[in-house]
Amino acid sequence: MRIVAAGLIALLSTASIIEYDIPTPRSAPHGIVAAPNGVIWFVEIGANRLGRFDPRIERFKEWKIPTDASRPYGIALGSDGRFYITEQSENKVAAFDPRTETFVEYDLPTAGSGPLMATEGPDGAIWFTEQRGNRIGRLDPQTGKITEFPAPTPAANLAGIIAARAENAIYFAEMASHKLGRLDVATGQIEEFPTPTPVSGIRLLASDRSGGIWMTYYRAGKVARFDPATRSFKEYNAPGGPQSAPFAIGVDTAGHVWFSQFAIDLNDLVELDPATGRTTSVRIPSSPALVRQLTVDARNTVWYANNAQGRIGRVIP
Repeated sequence: MRIVAAGLIALLSTASIIEYDIPTPRSAPHGIVAAPNGVIWFVEIGANRLGRFDPRIERFKEWKIPTDASRPYGIALGSDGRFYITEQSENKVAAFDPRTETFVEYDLPTAGSGPLMATEGPDGAIWFTEQRGNRIGRLDPQTGKITEFPAPTPAANLAGIIAARAENAIYFAEMASHKLGRLDVATGQIEEFPTPTPVSGIRLLASDRSGGIWMTYYRAGKVARFDPATRSFKEYNAPGGPQSAPFAIGVDTAGHVWFSQFAIDLNDLVELDPATGRTTSVRIPSSPALVRQLTVDARNTVWYANNAQGRIGRVIP
């Protein structure tokens, strides 16, 4: 079926989705990441747990995070093999070693910072956004030391974060100030780039193979790519329109961009081909899903966390 939406061709996909129920009730999965071996790891913000799903045997395993009611939000895989988890309400970052099945927790220097999203930087450190603290944090995995870098714009409401290894930089989203931030890992210097759409509400970030930084405009119903070479943005309208609230985002090995439309009446994932501007929507079977994060595994399969229904889902082409 063809639908004309916002000047682009939008298609309804023939792809399907399979979902798997997480064993713990009201788990509310949030952050999600695919390990190189294809195993899916996620955090349960509602149940205060770390989860693991092995697609080969379709089996879950869960671990309780040591600090109660920590509200685990983001998760990142480090090159040391550990998974790093932001504890939003308890002002900590936890490291989980899957070999020993043990946690180590690190307290943030600034109280009430609200760590949100995390990524491994080009220096091997774990970088994360502090939503309430308005800072970028850096955790040295070897020493446990945390260093903080204040964002230039006050009350910017920091959200997504992604590493740009070729640039030796970190990019981060400023939801309230509608800017993309860039931190130079070597110097700590921060630059900010306002989005062409004045009220964009940048939410989460992803990168493509050519070094472009992709982002969702939660408040404007768009996704955009920032070109570091030209320092310019290119924007694409989401098929659901200005109120579609794009949230999660990722890029597959073909360079296609996947994002969720958070609006309850849409309840889908969207595939964007940047070369043509064509979007293809895949309906999520359970509603509402409220997908806050997604990931692409080594086999180019898109996985997502069904936050509202307590499930993990994957797209079947």
